[in-house]
Amino acid sequence: MKSTTHIFGCIADPIDHVKAPTLYSKVFLERKINAIMIPVHVNEKNLGEVINSLKKIKNFRGLTVTIPHKVNVLKYCDELEDTADQTGAVNWIKFNNNKVIGNNFDGIGFVRGLLNKNYIINDKRVSIFGAGGAGMAISFALQSYNLKELKIINRDQNKLNKLIKRLKNHFPKTTLIGENFLNYDISKSDIIINATSVGMKSDTTIPFKVLNTKQNSLIAEIIMEPELTFLLKEAKKLNKKIHLGKYMLESQIDLVGEYFNLW
Repeated sequence: MKSTTHIFGCIADPIDHVKAPTLYSKVFLERKINAIMIPVHVNEKNLGEVINSLKKIKNFRGLTVTIPHKVNVLKYCDELEDTADQTGAVNWIKFNNNKVIGNNFDGIGFVRGLLNKNYIINDKRVSIFGAGGAGMAISFALQSYNLKELKIINRDQNKLNKLIKRLKNHFPKTTLIGENFLNYDISKSDIIINATSVGMKSDTTIPFKVLNTKQNSLIAEIIMEPELTFLLKEAKKLNKKIHLGKYMLESQIDLVGEYFNLW
């Protein structure tokens, strides 16, 4: 590192599952960019104080935001880019002239990850488990495609209703279904996405029963640690197609670099 090195952070709680610092620092090195990303372990109680302190460091350019801060961090942003404003969630923060600007590349990153693996999205039935930050971002990004149906399943009915309302306000013609975690049907879904934290680290629980999906469905994750979650292992046992969580992160790299004028 040099005294002029651009510093980026990755804020999370817990922090030991995050892959972004290693991945981005490696990309910076490979592309000969004078930058580094570091993990920043911060809880919700101290989130605002940490962000207000980091924005005062002149060579601290910004932060990627992950579980559980993607929604809570909104209140500390001075401005929101369109994707963050629409979805109500932030996964990247830019510090610009002492301002905190929120953006969200999760949704487009996830969708690009699917397309990069040659999966077809148009005319498909998609189910998403989770109405949190990632679930919101993916739901909005999918609106650019002609889905046959988008179904969102969530434990918290109030949070689910808010997301459904937000989506319908922006996309009134979308075919949208909201279902409670205790009563849902994914038997006709072509793509089923786990956008919750269930399965992280050594968690052996699964957000839904893979047996309830049709044979040629795709089971997709957003979790990166472990790479093969218990859900994906169950899907593989049943000869289902699977999509790793790391692809959502990897597909955002060029978007982030362009946003920060790194290349």
